[in-house]
Amino acid sequence: MGDRPVVMVVEDDVEMNELQRELLAVHGLDAVPAYTGREALEVCKRQNTDAVLLDVMLPEMDGFETCQRLRGMDRNHMPIVMLTALDSEDCRQRGFQAGADAYFTKPFDPDEVISAIHMLLSHAEEESAGDGG
Repeated sequence: MGDRPVVMVVEDDVEMNELQRELLAVHGLDAVPAYTGREALEVCKRQNTDAVLLDVMLPEMDGFETCQRLRGMDRNHMPIVMLTALDSEDCRQRGFQAGADAYFTKPFDPDEVISAIHMLLSHAEEESAGDGG
């Protein structure tokens, strides 16, 4: 996949997953799909992903639990952006408590989401460089 950052899109709606991956590609990011929380964890074990775009309402394991588990995989610098239809303050708080770096509700502004991902990726690079790795 080259030198472009890789973003894992975790979205169970196949068309939405594809649209989000196309959006990322247009903005210079490679993307890999995952359709469930469990699949997201598997992809993370197999492949180096630089960031995650994560839906909350997923089969088997919701996005909050998926986010917590990704954080538990020693991926502290990997940005996780939640993208969901759940727009209550309660859900937003749960997202940040689970370890999300940003939380957007659908329908979302693609430019806002993309700029957040780029900003978080550059912060992550700085932090991992500060760690010596």
